[in-house]
Amino acid sequence: MMETNPYNKVEALKIGYKVEDILNDTDSKLKIHSIFEHAINLKDHSDWIITLLPENYSAGPQTVILTQEGFAEFKSLGFKVMDICDFRNLINTENAITFTGRTIDESTLKGITRIHRNIGYFESILFQRGNKGGLLGESSIYSKYAAPIIAEIKDSFAQGKYEQAADNILELIGLGPGLTPSGDDFILGILTTFKFCLVTQDIVCDLTKKIINEARTRTNIISYNMLRQGAMGGFPEWVEDMAFSIICGNSEDIDMAFSKILRIGSSSGSDISAGMLFGLKLIARRLCDDF
Repeated sequence: MMETNPYNKVEALKIGYKVEDILNDTDSKLKIHSIFEHAINLKDHSDWIITLLPENYSAGPQTVILTQEGFAEFKSLGFKVMDICDFRNLINTENAITFTGRTIDESTLKGITRIHRNIGYFESILFQRGNKGGLLGESSIYSKYAAPIIAEIKDSFAQGKYEQAADNILELIGLGPGLTPSGDDFILGILTTFKFCLVTQDIVCDLTKKIINEARTRTNIISYNMLRQGAMGGFPEWVEDMAFSIICGNSEDIDMAFSKILRIGSSSGSDISAGMLFGLKLIARRLCDDF
């Protein structure tokens, strides 16, 4: 396999904060895991994935965003699945913007009236415009299978049985087709809500530990990377924007963020949003009690 001249590297526009850690741990030598029309996945020896995407796609902790031309140039190198590539010899990240993720503080959560109003608005546009082929709605085979599990999650959480709720949530892992199955996307939405609503560790620690330790055997490696990173508090930029708009924004912010999140996968954006809505409803009463 011929690689590009080091003086003619592809320029990265944006790079996730986890990417450098992965590269440093592997001496930048990565295996080509999978190649798609708009994504190339590179894997290290610990099953961490770096995803190359063209611009106008969502950044994330483990993504590298290239220009359209740069992405096409990388694909033109002719790499095949299982080939080894030297990332630093091919892609220049020195001038790239680092995606660091959003943070939130307690003072933001004191606008309870606004948050509840935004949840209602978010729910209405989700069911109007969302893709109902996954866990959103009640008609798909996946949503019908998930319905009793979701009911158990709700009951366990209401009773303060958080370890049981975590076990219930894990039953959704791997449910549905695609690179990130609907159940996994739904869980990511829950995790996003828990992070941005500052849900305490006594509630989420069992869930995050179980995802990190057990999810690998229940789903594919790409989706596992998404869930593992989510359990560690890292999410795609457009997912964070969606959560932030509900908690901190107004209807216009929600509309803008929702238009972006719907562009994630075929039904992934809708399933993530459905999980986010479910998570928000789970903790809505707790928000009122705490603030």
